[in-house]
Amino acid sequence: MNDIMTTFTSKAINNTFIHLLAFIGLSGVCSLAYAADDATPSYEGVALPPLPAPQGAAPADTIAVPLAPQPATDGASSGNTFGTVFDPAFQNMTKKQFPLTPQQIKALRQIFQATQRASVAPSEAPTPTVSTQNVVLSPGSSPPVIKMATGYVSSVVFVDETGQPWPIAGYSIGNPTAFNIQWDQKGNVLMIQTVGRYESTNMAIRLVGLNIPVMLTIVSDQQKVDYRVDMRITGRGPNAKAPLIGGTIPDQPNPVLMAFLEGIPPEGSQMLAVTGGDAQAWQMDNVLYLRTRLSVLSPGWLATMSSADGVRVYEMGATPMILASQDGQMVTLKVEGW
Repeated sequence: MNDIMTTFTSKAINNTFIHLLAFIGLSGVCSLAYAADDATPSYEGVALPPLPAPQGAAPADTIAVPLAPQPATDGASSGNTFGTVFDPAFQNMTKKQFPLTPQQIKALRQIFQATQRASVAPSEAPTPTVSTQNVVLSPGSSPPVIKMATGYVSSVVFVDETGQPWPIAGYSIGNPTAFNIQWDQKGNVLMIQTVGRYESTNMAIRLVGLNIPVMLTIVSDQQKVDYRVDMRITGRGPNAKAPLIGGTIPDQPNPVLMAFLEGIPPEGSQMLAVTGGDAQAWQMDNVLYLRTRLSVLSPGWLATMSSADGVRVYEMGATPMILASQDGQMVTLKVEGW
């Protein structure tokens, strides 16, 4: 009878130990933890037998389970630890399965997160730019370059020499997998995003009524990023408007007019004071350059250039007074500071 009971007990203990091994194996990188209030061990939410208060307790998160058996409190001999958390076999298995303490695991997680942030963060934020580029379609000219950066979108706007939108008829890109392009199928604006890092390609854009394509070069991960580029095409597009009075539009890009149009006065120019309307004026070589959204009526101007946002630059002779139109109303601009 005793042999039968001994065999039955051994099988029961073995089955329990096998289930414990399976439980630990399925739980992955889980570890033992002790509640701070009652020092009761738990394993993935499963309560283990309570532990006696340890002597000289170590700081939190440094010891997963006691490393030496504690005195028995249920009347059993001090060496009888079989089936408890103080069993040497259980202790050795815990050390092998979970060699790191919770404090070390937390430190590794922080290092991993810091590494991930450093790997995706740009070394330095790029400098945004908004500019106008004159597109020369004659043979031998260099195509404009669009500078981009990963995580930023660039808009390319096509206008004619009068500043009016020039609609896009279609486009083709050399490396479509490296760049994402959005277009509403009717407008004059392309939205371009880079997908890969350090990519470059070229692009051909067909404009309505223009029998040759506009070629662009696109490069990514540049220190200066084109937030918006106004591509000014030499010639009159389908939406071109005739000037109200006098003057001409230069056939070739005028660098002086372009500089004033972008709000960067050339060296040697002198800023003048303008009253009576929203306008800026400079004089250079006894010539007046007026930058405004108004339509100049008098005196007759010599040349003009427009941007996509409606700003115009007029080149005219020296004069102290300018007659202009704003929303159909006549306004008089006074220029002082000659």
